[in-house]
Amino acid sequence: MLALGSAAPAPAGAATKPTAPVIHEKFTVLPCPSKPTTTIQIEGCAEHKVLAADRTIDRLNAEIFAKLSRSGRGEFGAANAEWVQYRDSVCTAEASIYKGGSVQPLAYADCLVSIDSSHVGELKRVLLTVSLGG
Repeated sequence: MLALGSAAPAPAGAATKPTAPVIHEKFTVLPCPSKPTTTIQIEGCAEHKVLAADRTIDRLNAEIFAKLSRSGRGEFGAANAEWVQYRDSVCTAEASIYKGGSVQPLAYADCLVSIDSSHVGELKRVLLTVSLGG
């Protein structure tokens, strides 16, 4: 399960500075050996791919966020939260065909990597658009 990270709540009455959305995975990362042979090892390697994709998405989000107006940042943050929820739900549904099996977490991680890859392309397009506009 994924959740967008956010800054700790500010004290009442204090102004908060919006921050770029960041993806925080809730799984404990398994090791990825150079030649994985077991389902657990393959799952660990898939998790490492998820984290690499997350870092790319986080970097693109930060670049886009820096170019947006305050209201644009709010909309962008909301859209990211909805995207993470969408990604999680789609991958949970897709992996559910393996419910209870050892392949379920691997199918989930593979789905995350696939959707993340598509999202990277979307974010690159958004970055280009906001870069040309400002």
